[in-house]
This record gives sequence, C-alpha cells and structure tokens, in this order.
Amino acid sequence: MLASRTVPDTPPGAREAIVARERAMLLLGFGAALRRSELVALTLGDVETVPGRGLKLLVRRSKTDQQGQGHDIAVWANPDEPGVCPLAALEAWLAHRRTAPDLDWTATPSVRAERPLFCAVTKAGRVTGAALSDKAVARLVKQAARDAGLDPERYSGHSLRAGLATAAGDAGAGLAELMRQTRHKSTEVALGYLRPADLWRNNVTEGVFRQKSRGKD
Repeated sequence: MLASRTVPDTPPGAREAIVARERAMLLLGFGAALRRSELVALTLGDVETVPGRGLKLLVRRSKTDQQGQGHDIAVWANPDEPGVCPLAALEAWLAHRRTAPDLDWTATPSVRAERPLFCAVTKAGRVTGAALSDKAVARLVKQAARDAGLDPERYSGHSLRAGLATAAGDAGAGLAELMRQTRHKSTEVALGYLRPADLWRNNVTEGVFRQKSRGKD
C-alpha cells in the first residue's frame, strides 16, 4: 500500500513528498478515469475544490477531444476513509507542491495556474516544478500493484481509467453515467466495462422464470 511503502535511498522528507504525490496521482487518475497523458497534463488551475462535494477537474485536451474543447469531471471526496480520499490526497500533495521554485513570490496567479499540478521530486526531497512524462504514470501504477502484492505485468498506465470504469459498472452505474465520467465516444467500448456486471443485473430470464414459478404457487 502507498500509505506504508518506503522509497529507497531517500530521506524521510523526500519520502513524504513522493508518497503524497503518488497517492494524489493514483486517486485523481482513478476517480476521473484519466489517460496517463491527461493526468500529467493537469495544471494547478485545472483543479478546483468544491466545498461539501470534492474536486472538479478540467481535462483540456484528450484522445477524443483533439480540438481542445475541454471536459469538466467531478470526483467526490471520501471523508469517511481519508487514506483513499482524492481531496485529502490532493491537499497533502499541494502542501509540498507549493514549495517548488516555480511558485515563488515572483509568480503571478495566472502563471501559477499554468504550472504542472504533478511534478518531479529529487531524491533529496526538493520539489522541482518540472513536468512529469506519461511514462511516470505507467511506472507508478506498476509499482503500486507490486506494493499490493499483485503482478505488475498485468497493469499499465491505462489501468487507472479501466479500473474506474470496471468498478463503476460493478457499483451499478448506467451507460450514460459511465460515459460522462470516462468521456468514451463509443458505446461499444463503454459497454465492455458494464457487461460483466450486467450479466446478472436486470437479466430478462429472471423475470421470465420467476413469473412462471409464481404461477405454479
């Protein structure tokens, strides 16, 4: 688990910053069903706290939005379980992010808003402000799987997005709700995540056979 894992060859302060960044990346990437390129492209101005609800993220451009019209995505907070709360994780990371040199007193609000939300941290614990590559997401997901005792070869940068879609289907989300969160354009692709859960839910044979059983009583 990220909460307990150690980061080799780094002092305590650096471990705190790195783990805070990793947890925030995983929870936001999962909650917003982000592609790895979308996750590392987020800027500080793309994330807004909504009191009493959670977070609102702006994905400015994506695979299905090449024109850059942008999409707003809502991610609920999870205050009952702070260890897996996207809002709490983001706030913990921002406490470190604000120490980076690109956010010093010379940076205007508009400049700050355009700076990367997630950035590099040195082994000494210095938050640099330098943007991450999308490969960092893939490495992070594999490491998180390894820490959880899972086979990292079965996971990739896409696992955050696919994982949310699958979990939403298992939780009873409908096709429209799923596509709004994942921004899938193809219903066939989105249905692929719902079918395992829908196999038994609202299955037509349930009504047919139960009705016949009631008729025999």
